[in-house]
Amino acid sequence: MDIIRCVIVEDEKRTRNVLKTLLEKYCEGVEVVAEAENIQEAVAVIKEHQPGLVFLDIEMPRESGFSLFKYFQEIDFEVVFTTAYDQYAVKAIKLAALDYLVKPINLEELMETLERFRTKIKKVDNSAKQHQLLEDSLHNKGKQKIALSCIDGLMFIEVTDIVRCQSDKSYTVIVLASGQEIWTSKNLGEYESILDEANFFRVHRSHIINTNYVTKLTRGKTPILLMKDGSKIPVSLAKKEKLLKILLE
Repeated sequence: MDIIRCVIVEDEKRTRNVLKTLLEKYCEGVEVVAEAENIQEAVAVIKEHQPGLVFLDIEMPRESGFSLFKYFQEIDFEVVFTTAYDQYAVKAIKLAALDYLVKPINLEELMETLERFRTKIKKVDNSAKQHQLLEDSLHNKGKQKIALSCIDGLMFIEVTDIVRCQSDKSYTVIVLASGQEIWTSKNLGEYESILDEANFFRVHRSHIINTNYVTKLTRGKTPILLMKDGSKIPVSLAKKEKLLKILLE
């Protein structure tokens, strides 16, 4: 089991000590690497120790816990908000915190939070492995198959069989030349970075197309691509010039 490296940000020393004891005495695989009693200290210790998880008090002198995020260009740690006031719950959720604990902290709820963290990290690790697998497949000319993570497992498909990718909220729909549609949990941006060296181009915020399947580009205020599968794909005006250059090469 990987060790969860934690930072506790809490202005009350007694509360810090209680949380630290709960984490280190009763929660397996947890290490409290640093503590901070205000936001400035928190920023410093987080940058120094690079924890995976930060327990962050909301009510603190000078700056609230919510202000921590403005000091980081990229948040590469999970946050669990802690407070005695549950009216902050909605704001915490909107900030996409991993969890929200109301003081006094309950050990059972704390352990559930840690399990939630481990589950989330495992999903991120699997996603990273899948991303690397896709990327490796495309860069290896001897292998033209990629693995797509779908609802019931992995599907291995030929890159050349992909006609287009379409965003559907937090999912991406992969449309194959056979007409089959594969729903994956990765967002369109991930596929844009992976497929951009294999005749794929993002023509619109919601669409990536395989240029080998384009049959026609219509004129008009909003240009439309006609694809071999019969679909009509809108082209962003900002992408039209680059698309034309690619198609004419």
